[in-house]
Amino acid sequence: MELPFNIIDILHSIEAEPGFLVAFAAFHPFALLLLLIPLWIFKKIGVYKPAEELGIFGFAVVCIMMVGWLMGFVSQILLMFMGVSGIKMLMIYFAMYLCVTACVIVNANGLKKIYEKDQLKKKKVA
Repeated sequence: MELPFNIIDILHSIEAEPGFLVAFAAFHPFALLLLLIPLWIFKKIGVYKPAEELGIFGFAVVCIMMVGWLMGFVSQILLMFMGVSGIKMLMIYFAMYLCVTACVIVNANGLKKIYEKDQLKKKKVA
């Protein structure tokens, strides 16, 4: 059994047109939001009850996606305009996401404490 796509063809298309990678870097978080549609449906019919607070895992995933989205899009668009090849851009993108993921996992508790402290300040002001 084999995968239904050819990874080599995908790599050739990225090498030929690095704009595909820039477009992916720009819009991949929005595509992942489509995964929330089934959760919304399950919530409406009563099968799924979401937690009131975001746990440490959910907070880490949100941090990874947001930092990766911002840094990824900016870095990929800069690399494309600098004339870096598509394969190098892809490797830089993977390395960046790996580093962001490692950083967020190591610092997740501290980031969550800072976020909650900031939210408490906002609630006191309002």
